[in-house]
Amino acid sequence: MLDLTKYSFANAKIRAMLSYLIDADYFKRLVEAQDFYELLDFLKKTSYKDIAEKINREEVNLERLEKELVLNDLHIYKKVYGMLPTNTEKNFVALLTQRFEIDELKTVLRIWHKKMEVELSDYILGEKVIFDIDFKKILSCQNIEEIILILDETSYKKPLLTAKDRFKERNSTFYLESALDIDYYQRLILYCEKLSSYDKKISRKILGIEIDIENINSLIRLRKYYSLSMSAMMDVVIPGGEKIDKDSVRNFYTTDGLSKIVEGVALGPYAKVKELVEANIYFIENFLYEILLREIRRVLAGFPFTIGTIIGYLILKRRETKNLISLIYAKSLGEKNEDISHLIGI
Repeated sequence: MLDLTKYSFANAKIRAMLSYLIDADYFKRLVEAQDFYELLDFLKKTSYKDIAEKINREEVNLERLEKELVLNDLHIYKKVYGMLPTNTEKNFVALLTQRFEIDELKTVLRIWHKKMEVELSDYILGEKVIFDIDFKKILSCQNIEEIILILDETSYKKPLLTAKDRFKERNSTFYLESALDIDYYQRLILYCEKLSSYDKKISRKILGIEIDIENINSLIRLRKYYSLSMSAMMDVVIPGGEKIDKDSVRNFYTTDGLSKIVEGVALGPYAKVKELVEANIYFIENFLYEILLREIRRVLAGFPFTIGTIIGYLILKRRETKNLISLIYAKSLGEKNEDISHLIGI
């Protein structure tokens, strides 16, 4: 009863926001749009109306449009944060919101490492997410140690310190990015301990599946396109998965090829990965996310309202935005409708 009372206001608001998500039938209509411009017209009949109406049809900037869509998600996360009744729940959503900042940081690290001459504003959101980070100053750094100093007051210093030696040995930001992801999920899992017992159970289940998806995608990509040692593989495995963890990876790891990796990750609900491994990686990603979405739908259909409803809504919203961005680029390139459907998994 306490949780029901605590979440009553957020419950009503989140349920209303869920109704604004694009349903499967309308998304199919978006896919079937004749071209990018008809897609924009269809979007004007959705919650993306304001964004679609701002597009200059004479000079379409797809990167700017993508940025507007991601910013829209960020603002929704902040709105949800403001709905919550206690600091415990607010701080959890703030942690979830750090995903936006981590994605920005990873992008800037790649630009810095490749010494690319870019207009920084094209690659970052342009507003504070959680921490005050001077991304422009990062691009002027001479080494990774200087970057770590800039990030001294943030949550990102520790994982970058952990990964900096491997980064310098291998000359790849891959290890920095992996460390940021691992640290992010570890902090989320640790924070779950502060939630009520029911909220903890629900949030750990959803996060566990999300971690499994991250691990399966990264392991298959790495084994399919690279040849890595056991220790290198271990460096990228995120602890805390529902089915996949470091122990299970150690048990099935082999240098004989991809088949054993697939056999090892195709556990329980992920068994279909075996059938999809030779297909486009997007087929695997879409299959895995369908498993996550089934769990989210189960939580959303349940009673009482829990923090799982909040997590579920936010994941659905980001997934919708990801699919929409993929659709926008595909339509602008004139891709066939059937190819687009496979790309976004509908």
